[in-house]
Parts: sequence; C-alpha cells; structure tokens
Amino acid sequence: MHDHRPLNGARSPGRLSLNPNGLLLAAFIVVCWLAAPAHAQAQNADFGYVEGRIVELTYTNPADPATGGSAVVRLGSGERVTAEVPAAPAVGGTVSAPYRVGDNVELYYSQGPSGQRSMVVVDWIRRPALFVLVALFLFTSVAVARFKGLRAFLATSASLAIVIAFIVPRILDGWSPIVVSLVGAGSILLLSIYFVHGLNWSTTAAIIGTFGAVIVTMVLGVAFMHFAKLTGLGTEEAMMISFGASQVSMRGLLLAGLLVGALGALTDTTIVQASVVRELAHVDPELPWSSLYASGMRVGYDHIGSLVNTLVLAYAGSALPLLVLLTMGDFTLARAVNIELVATEVVHTLVGSIGLVLSVPITTAVAATLFAGGKKALRPGELHAGHKH
Repeated sequence: MHDHRPLNGARSPGRLSLNPNGLLLAAFIVVCWLAAPAHAQAQNADFGYVEGRIVELTYTNPADPATGGSAVVRLGSGERVTAEVPAAPAVGGTVSAPYRVGDNVELYYSQGPSGQRSMVVVDWIRRPALFVLVALFLFTSVAVARFKGLRAFLATSASLAIVIAFIVPRILDGWSPIVVSLVGAGSILLLSIYFVHGLNWSTTAAIIGTFGAVIVTMVLGVAFMHFAKLTGLGTEEAMMISFGASQVSMRGLLLAGLLVGALGALTDTTIVQASVVRELAHVDPELPWSSLYASGMRVGYDHIGSLVNTLVLAYAGSALPLLVLLTMGDFTLARAVNIELVATEVVHTLVGSIGLVLSVPITTAVAATLFAGGKKALRPGELHAGHKH
C-alpha cells in the first residue's frame, strides 16, 4: 500500500500533478515586475534609422551597380524619400550584391550643416527571413517532439526574453552582472527544466545539479579572471560599452556571459543524468545509493566526453575568424594565447567545461539520494513527498 503525500504535507488520494504553465506565468510576472524601470535608451530626433521599400533606383553607372547612386524609398507611413545608395565596398575582390527595386531596406537619417535631413541606404531588412526560419524551427520541433517540442520552443523564447528584458537592462542600470546573471540563470532553469520536462523529483535533481555547477563555474570564473588579469576589454564591443556605459562592470559582464552561455549544455547534461538514475530506480527500487551512483556515473562518463567536445568545438567555431586572423599575422601559439581576446575564450571554454564535468557527479549524487531504496518511485510529471511500503 502506498501513501502519497504532496509537498505541503496534506494527504492526497492520488498522484499530485502540477501544471507547469503556472510556473511560466509566475516567472514572466516576476521578470516584468523587475524589468519595469528598465534602462531607457535616449532618442535623438536629429538622427536615427527608419525602414522602407525601394520603389525607384538609379545607379551612377548602370553597368556597374557597385558605384552607388540614389533611390526613392517608400516609408511605412507612405511618405516617399530620396536616399543615397553608397558604393558597395569590395572585400577580397568580391563586391556585395547590389540593391534592387522592391528590396526592404534600412535608412540612416541625419541633419546636414544646412539643417536639411539626408538619408542613406545602409542595409537590407532581414527579419522576414529570420521569421521564416523561426517558423520552420517551431514546425520541426512540434512535428518531431509534439507537445514537448512546443514547450521547449516556448521555454527557449521565454529564456531569451529574460536575457533581453531583465539581464541586459539591469546590467545597463549598473547592477552587479554576477548577481543579475545568477537571478536570470535561476529563472531560465525553471523554464528550461520544469516547464519542458515537468515538475518531479528527477527534474528537481537536475535543477539542483545545474545550479550547483553554475556556482562552481562562477567561483572558478572569478578566480581565473583575476589570476589571468582579464579586464573584460578585449573586444571592440567591450570598449564601446565602457565608453558609452561606464557604470557597467566589464569583468562582471564577462563572467555573466560565461554563466549564461554554459546553461544550455549544463541543463542537457543534468536532465539526462537525473533521468538515468530515475530509470535505474524504476527497474530495481531496492538499489542502494552506492549502486545508483556508480551505474549513473558509468553513463555520465560517455556523456562528459561528448559534451566537452561539443562545448570546445562550439567556442572554437565562434572564434574561427579570430584564429584565421592570428594565423595571417604570423602569431606564435604562445603569443596568440597571451592576447586577452584569446585568453578570454580559453578561460570561457575551460571553466565552462569544468562546470559541465562537475555537473555530472553532482546531479548523479543528488538523484541517487532522492531515488535510493525506492523512496520515490515516480512517473514523469508526478511529484511525491514520500513513498511508503
């Protein structure tokens, strides 16, 4: 005979199933409340950007569109304006594709010395292509994983919203990037684990294991940024931020990027480990802690090998242009690693990988503690406080 008790201690005649949509709603309410006084970007009526569609196009040399010319652009308000089409730069002997009538473009406007507004076509509008790709991703996720794929898509969207609506504005407001990223990471974990995979003891073990690994990653990141004397000013973007928003801690921002970037791989690892231990406990509810831990770690060893390789290659892929540039400059390996931009990537990769490796034993130990001896014989989507024979 089984006695199922929910978390609050009250007796329940059956299984307790919690709707994860409430977690998503609660998280969004908290995020919206915290982000209400978010950093506002100053607007200037003298210059800025507008969008429109090219309706007429004249090139200075019709035989060579790369020479530039002028265009008549219809704005969203219906107004027609004349804009300069700059000459297309040739990079490596290749000229970028010319603009054409019907293209949706972005215009930059500014006030000239005489007070007359001038406009220049600066880029294409790429959002429609991105929207199509997002729709294709959503369709593929739902077609393959059905409702769980839909939940994963919603959780990913909500996680990005947390980064954009909470983490970024708070950092711009001068808050500690480390504190902000930890709070944001906690919200992202609730969405990416509980909302997608349900509220049960295995996902709770994954949450604990992931957050434990995040704490380890943060401590190592702080230590090695200090030990390697990383300033956070190794990129042009960082320099621009330091000049335009001096209240932002660049070293803290560097660490915040490390924490947020490691979350995806961490949750993937911890969910699998907790699920492995749960299934082992289902097969033999009488397995002791030591057996559950040892069996779970045998699976974890293979997982560690593949995921560390994935993480390193992901960082190497993002830094590939930098590696090509350094090779062109005849940098020795010792000198290249000493450059702050490269050293930062090395710290990111290795600290993130250490956190990823440690997440496996942490999660396995937590899950084994929860499931050892048949204490919590669970099914996915159920959360029980106890299980009595």
